[in-house]
Amino acid sequence: MIAELVSGVMRIAFFKKSKARTCTTRSIAKALRRAGHEILTINERKLRRFLGRPLSSAWAIRSVNRFEPDAVFIHGNDISLEVLDGITGNAKTVMFTPDCWPSPPSRPNLGIARRVDLLLTVARGQIPEFLRAGVRHVEYLAESCDPSLHYPISGARPLYHSDVAFIGKRAEGAGGAHRTSLIQQMHARFDTALYGTGWETMGLPSRRKNAFPSHYREICRGSKIVLGSDWRHDCEWYFSNRTWFTLGCRGFLLTNYSPGLEDLFENHRELVWYRSPEEAVELAELYLERPHERERIAQAGHDYVMANRTTDHLVRDLLDRIEGRPAAFPPRRDAILTPAVGFSPTRSKPVSARESRVVGQSVKPGPT
Repeated sequence: MIAELVSGVMRIAFFKKSKARTCTTRSIAKALRRAGHEILTINERKLRRFLGRPLSSAWAIRSVNRFEPDAVFIHGNDISLEVLDGITGNAKTVMFTPDCWPSPPSRPNLGIARRVDLLLTVARGQIPEFLRAGVRHVEYLAESCDPSLHYPISGARPLYHSDVAFIGKRAEGAGGAHRTSLIQQMHARFDTALYGTGWETMGLPSRRKNAFPSHYREICRGSKIVLGSDWRHDCEWYFSNRTWFTLGCRGFLLTNYSPGLEDLFENHRELVWYRSPEEAVELAELYLERPHERERIAQAGHDYVMANRTTDHLVRDLLDRIEGRPAAFPPRRDAILTPAVGFSPTRSKPVSARESRVVGQSVKPGPT
């Protein structure tokens, strides 16, 4: 069990890759420094390209031990076992896995997770699986967006205009089948823009293979609906970082439901969720006809993220977890102040019950 650390400035050794497409590790390092902590960043994969494995491992171990960190923070699997085992001193070791794993987690992939003091996962539903697999201590940590990268812009180039946009690759397996069916149905009904790899094999053009933050901002501005489809829909509190990026850019997000999503968001308030490709098509048709409602929901989603889930919030929760305190996220739903569901600030009266009926289900009014 992790002992409580001395409060104040911490020395943190941060093992990471560059993540050039999402820039997430760079954003986390900047947020840690903004919080006043001393950071040593190590990109072991890059070191191995220049020095080879033996020399890079020796250099990394020596650098970390000389730094004498209070904590070693590992993003994903961005550390080798020999380096992790070579770290001396009393540093608390923490691994953050930013994706959902196959169930059950396979033992070959658990080497690092089973050695660290604390594993942080974006999929709360997998915590029991990790514990059964021999991981010592597991907690939930939601991802975030960086407001310096994901923010609303006033206009987008015509390349990024569409009714519906999806950012992500075509995937294999069960999750890939969900995504493929969804994209096929959306593409058949709407002007659908795809940003990612693999879609050409289905005869569907992709406007870009990669979406960097500058492209992400234009996609969210130029698309009326940004579509979410995670590779797993069955894991509690799991969804990809596209959720936070889209809301940060003030995009209107129509995404798949996953168990417990209502604990974090309210349907038709900060985003809209669907439970099948067919329902997603119906919801897209409904909201394409309601631009004011899209704008209201997109603004509420943006306000929610800025108040609760920027990279600074992630770092706050990360340090709380390291020090043995409960994380502040998610907030209590009754403490969240966003425009009431079923009411558009651009109108002089609430949306009628008939107008707010969505796929056979009335939208409940928000708290007064």
